[in-house]
Amino acid sequence: MEKQLYLNSFFSASISIFVPVFIWGNTVSHFPWIIEKLDFSNRTIGFLLMYFSIVQLIASQMAGRIIVPKIGTRNTLVIGTLIFSFSPITFGLSNNEFIFLMSCFPTGIGFGFIYTTATIATNNAEIKTKYILQTYLSAFLSLGFLCGGLCSGFYRNYNFDSHYLFFTLIFVSILSSLLIYKLGLNRDEENIEKMEKLKIPEKNILIFSLYLFIFLGTVMALVDWAPLWFERELLTTSLIASLTIVCWGAGETTGKFLGATMIKFTSEKIVGGYMPLIGSVIYLIIIMYGNIYFILIGLIILGFASANFFPIVIRVALNNTKDNLNTAAANLSTIGFLGFLVGPAIVGYTSEIYSISANTKVISFIWVFLFTFFLITLHLRKIK
Repeated sequence: MEKQLYLNSFFSASISIFVPVFIWGNTVSHFPWIIEKLDFSNRTIGFLLMYFSIVQLIASQMAGRIIVPKIGTRNTLVIGTLIFSFSPITFGLSNNEFIFLMSCFPTGIGFGFIYTTATIATNNAEIKTKYILQTYLSAFLSLGFLCGGLCSGFYRNYNFDSHYLFFTLIFVSILSSLLIYKLGLNRDEENIEKMEKLKIPEKNILIFSLYLFIFLGTVMALVDWAPLWFERELLTTSLIASLTIVCWGAGETTGKFLGATMIKFTSEKIVGGYMPLIGSVIYLIIIMYGNIYFILIGLIILGFASANFFPIVIRVALNNTKDNLNTAAANLSTIGFLGFLVGPAIVGYTSEIYSISANTKVISFIWVFLFTFFLITLHLRKIK
C-alpha cells in the first residue's frame, strides 16, 4: 500500500513535468512564427532564454529550500503548474516584444517550482519502492517535448490559426493541476527534510553540477535553435523544421523509457557515459557532411544516446552526497540550469555574426569532451 502511494506521487511528478514541456515543445516549434509575427531578431530569443534561466534559478532555490519543506511536494507542484499555465498567454498571444520577453516570469517560476520538486518526489519514491525512477521522470520530460513538437508541426503544416492552440494550452495546464493534486502525497505522508541554511555545496555536488551546467547550456541551444536553423539557414519548409523537435524527442523519449532496463543489464557508466560519447561523435560526423535528412536521423541517434545523461548525473550525485537531499536537489537544479544563462544567450548573439550552423558544430565538439570527462570522473570515483 505504501509503495503504491509513492508510485502515485511519482506519476504526479511525471504529469507535472510532461505538461509544461509539452507547452514548451509547441512554443519552440513556433519560434519562427513568433519571430515573423513580432518582427524581432534571433538575439531576442537568446535574451528570453537567459531571463527565463534567472527566474527559474531563483524559483528552484525557493522551492527546494523553503516551499517544499513547508507545504510538501504535492502543493508545490500544483502551484508551479498553475503559475506555468499563464505562459501560453505571453508566448503565443503576445502582440509585442516586451510582452513576449515577460514570458520568462510564469515560465521560469512555474518550471523552477516544478522541476526541483519533481526531482525530490521521484528520489523519495526511489527510496521507498527501490525502483529506478529518475530515468522515467526524465522520459516524461522528453515525451512532452516530442508531443509538443508533433502537435505544433501538425498545426503549422495545415496552416491552422496558432492563436487557438496557445489558448487551448492554458486550459490543458490548469486541468493537469487537478490530476497532480489527486495523485500527490499529503504533507504528513512525506519524509521531507527540514530547510538547510545557505552554504557552498559539497565537492561532489559541485562537480556533477558542472556537468549539468555544460549539458543544459548546450543541449537547449542545440535543440531549441534547430527549427530556426532548418527554416532560416537550411531553407526547409516549416514542417521539416518542426521535425527537428520530433526526431530529437523520439530518440530521447525512447532512450529514457529504456534507460532503467539498460542500466540493469549494463551500468550507469555505459548508459550515461559511453553511449552519449559515441552518439555525439556520430552526430558530429553527420553535421559535417551536411545533408538535411541525415541530420534528422542524427538527431534521433543523438537524442537516444544522450537521453539518460541528465538523470544518471542526478542519480549519481544524490546517491553520493552528504548534503541535505532537498538542498542537494535544489543546488543541482540551480547550478545546472545556470547553463541556460550562457548557452542560449551566446547562440543568440553569435548566430547573427556567424550562423546557427557554426554554433551547432562547436556544441557537438563540446559534447565529445563533456562525456569524455564525465567518464573519467566516474572512473576516478569508482562508480560503475
